[in-house]
Amino acid sequence: MVLHAFVDESVAGRYIIAVVLIPASEVAAARRFMRGLLTGGQKRIHFSHESDRRRARILTGIESLGAEHRVYSTKNARPARLACLERLVPDLAAAGVQRLVIERDDSLVEADRRLLYQAGLDYAPELAYTHLRAKEDLLLCVPDAIAWCWSRGGQWRARVAAYTTEIAL
Repeated sequence: MVLHAFVDESVAGRYIIAVVLIPASEVAAARRFMRGLLTGGQKRIHFSHESDRRRARILTGIESLGAEHRVYSTKNARPARLACLERLVPDLAAAGVQRLVIERDDSLVEADRRLLYQAGLDYAPELAYTHLRAKEDLLLCVPDAIAWCWSRGGQWRARVAAYTTEIAL
């Protein structure tokens, strides 16, 4: 099965990269579903800006997608990102991911490209990747929500833990 992966990060406490894996055949429907969760003039869902009631509703929607979720975590922010990406690429290649979409942080794009280029040569030459903003691909809102919940802990982590695998580095 061909998969697409969507990635976002959180730096609250431990450094976390959250990944959602969606079958390529279901990506368009998942995007339409996420678009349906937008309210008013929203162009994207940013989980930290939502009320608890709305967060719960969004998570119910995310759960209905039935996607696979992973959280890669470690302690240090800058080297941690590289460590998480280095671990993530071979994992995604083994899972059958052919497209990787990373939420764009302009200050990290060049370093990511270098690392992903080398990792792609080593592990997944067929893996295409891109950096986009969440408003450019609403499926980036899903790992944003998972990362927020995982970082927040308590009931929020418990809610997503049932369908999220943690890979601690």
